Amino acid sequence: MNDKTTTSDLARLAEENTALIENSLDLIALIDAEGRFLRLNAATFDILGYLPEELVGRCYFELLAEDERPLFEVLRANLRAGMSIRRDLHSRWMHKAGHAVVMSVSVRWCALSQVTYATARDVTEEHVARQALDKSQQQLQVMLESIGDAFFAVDRNWRVTYANRKAGNFVNVDAGAAIGRNLLEVAPDLHNSPSLAYYRRAMETGEACAFETYWEPSGVWVEARAYPSEDGLSVYFHDISFKRQAEQALRKSEQRFRNLFQQAADSIVIADRELRIVAANGRACSVFGYTEEEFLGLRAPDIDSDFSYTAELGAALQDGQTRLLRITKRRKDGSTFPADVHISRFEDGGKEFYQAIIRDVTEREETQNRLRELATHDTLTGLPNRALLGERVQRLLDTCPHGSTVATMFLDLDRFKEVNDSFGHEFGDILLCEVAARLRGVIRPGDVIARLGGDEFVIAALCPSGQAAAGRIGEKLLDVLTTPITIAGQDVIIGASIGISLFPADGNSKEQLFQAADTAMYRAKAAGRNRYRFFEPEMAFATRERMALETSLRPALARGEFELHYQPRIDLRSMTMVGMEALIRWNHPERGLVSPAQFIPIAEETGLIAPIGRWVLREACLQTRRLMTEFGREICVSVNVSARQLAHATFVGEVRQALQESSIPPHCLELELTESALIADIERTALMLRELHGLGVKLAVDDFGTGYSGLAYLRSFPIDVLKLDRSFVLQEDERISAFDFVKAFVDMAHALKLAVVAEGVETAEVVEFLRAADCDEAQGYHFAKPLPLEELRKRLAAEM
Repeated sequence: MNDKTTTSDLARLAEENTALIENSLDLIALIDAEGRFLRLNAATFDILGYLPEELVGRCYFELLAEDERPLFEVLRANLRAGMSIRRDLHSRWMHKAGHAVVMSVSVRWCALSQVTYATARDVTEEHVARQALDKSQQQLQVMLESIGDAFFAVDRNWRVTYANRKAGNFVNVDAGAAIGRNLLEVAPDLHNSPSLAYYRRAMETGEACAFETYWEPSGVWVEARAYPSEDGLSVYFHDISFKRQAEQALRKSEQRFRNLFQQAADSIVIADRELRIVAANGRACSVFGYTEEEFLGLRAPDIDSDFSYTAELGAALQDGQTRLLRITKRRKDGSTFPADVHISRFEDGGKEFYQAIIRDVTEREETQNRLRELATHDTLTGLPNRALLGERVQRLLDTCPHGSTVATMFLDLDRFKEVNDSFGHEFGDILLCEVAARLRGVIRPGDVIARLGGDEFVIAALCPSGQAAAGRIGEKLLDVLTTPITIAGQDVIIGASIGISLFPADGNSKEQLFQAADTAMYRAKAAGRNRYRFFEPEMAFATRERMALETSLRPALARGEFELHYQPRIDLRSMTMVGMEALIRWNHPERGLVSPAQFIPIAEETGLIAPIGRWVLREACLQTRRLMTEFGREICVSVNVSARQLAHATFVGEVRQALQESSIPPHCLELELTESALIADIERTALMLRELHGLGVKLAVDDFGTGYSGLAYLRSFPIDVLKLDRSFVLQEDERISAFDFVKAFVDMAHALKLAVVAEGVETAEVVEFLRAADCDEAQGYHFAKPLPLEELRKRLAAEM
């Protein structure tokens, strides 16, 4: 009875052990002395894509990434030399599908059985996250090392989590060695400094503070700002000894005080205990528009706009704190401006005074507003762009009274191409701005106007009387556009074709209305231009024409009707050709050369862009490889990638295959992506771009500045290059010059380790402008038009 029970228990125990192993989420393997798999559990398939029986008998070295093998040779020797156990070894293994999997491996060598017991866990996501965190921390460290202030941060236990070199030098310690140590251990002199009380109060109350104090060990005055958070405390400080000495000198000598006071670059206003202004410097008089005598008859609230001087502020100033406040200030003429105001309290001759140092931040706020505007407005005309148009039209539809009508009008200029061809793009831009101004003058305040791009505009308006009201608006639009416009000293009559759709008769959604108005616009253009047409159902014939083009497009690839042209890219430092952009051309057997603007949107909509894009990628790589072999030099080629291609799960594999087939060095291939493609699915896109970056190819954002222009996403993706659109480069603003604006973006890109390429360069003046702004590369008609392969070959030969 006991023998049977023991046998049964052993069988049950063996069954449970097998179940534990087979149901483990970690890979478990038994490996013989030669490194061959003897047994693996089911997790092998989940992690590496192999069934256990596929790997039995194979050597584990076959699955290792090649550069990991020396590490495991050493591990194998160490195990046999007596180490016996190794835990949490991070290494890369090759999945059956071909991609790398980062695993945490633990092994035990059994000398008696001459076998190795191994477990492994997939930590790929943790590895990728750690790399992203490391990169973010490196960028943060660079920023904190570059600021003018000394900076340190502590956790809730007062352990130093970061300190820049300036902070370390201030207390004569190595900043790196201070990490992880208690703050008072690193800087024991804080025990006797008032600073410690401020830091503790900020940590306890969660309120930021700013103060000035004397640091006895160095004999200097410092200004410090402490910012608490859930993680601890961040402190910025810098030496203000000169400022304190100046204040002492001011108390000793009224004349010296007046000199420093009047020469200050910021506005300075001093008020007494009752907030009566007792002094204002010359800068304040200039900014606010008051004479010094007029200032003396005012109180501090008289130059504020809706600001309350609270008891809490007064108490903080009484404690010796300096407060930084954002206050809207009012000038003598009633106009206002935003300002950063440093307020502090001091005593002089037994009397109490408050000093306000006022800095006008209008320009800074306007720059921030301008950046926000770029995301929703056309940079050339200032009109809303496509994104904002959709939002405003939807609002118009949602608020349309029952029984009323909303008219949507697509407007396309009739002779814009002629102006561009005759006078050049610069005058074409002037024309577009004039058209935008005239259209603004016609529409009512509640109407919507936007520029879709090129010479296409959209107007949407509430029309209570329906088609009659919409017709009157159309006539007004045509009237203002048929009035001559002076271009380069010559009067030009431009005219327009307008398509009008009506809600709800022609559609219940903005998409339907846009499509109907677009169709009607093409009918107006076909009818002789300079007129408007209302949408009619039979206008769907235009759609059939589009379908005919689509029908011809489908076999075009198989028939070999596509070819590539290349536009050179020029290094603005050496002024030599360093690369080129591949551009597709379609030679239709009946229609002749079809503009990419006609067939690319169709390819996008139908999904044909995927095989066409695959052909462009492969052909560009192969042709570039032949050119590199022929001319004995590296040539970088840039290939446009559509949002549809990027969304395809096989795209990374297609890029890998193109690189393998052509043998082109990965760093010589650059993929150009649009901003809209990047933000369509940020998480998925980020993963795919990291895979592409892992192949060694470069990634560029095409036409930067014409879409969303969100700066934050630049740090979310492994981007190498920004390509600035021509309209972005040449935009002008009374408040911010084009040079300053582009220079700021170039500096920002360089700080993020990004190169900058300007597109659409047509004049030598623009070249010098870009070189002065430290732009890296440029392309455009000034250097060369897109060239057929043979013409490109001749250009390369001429440069030899």
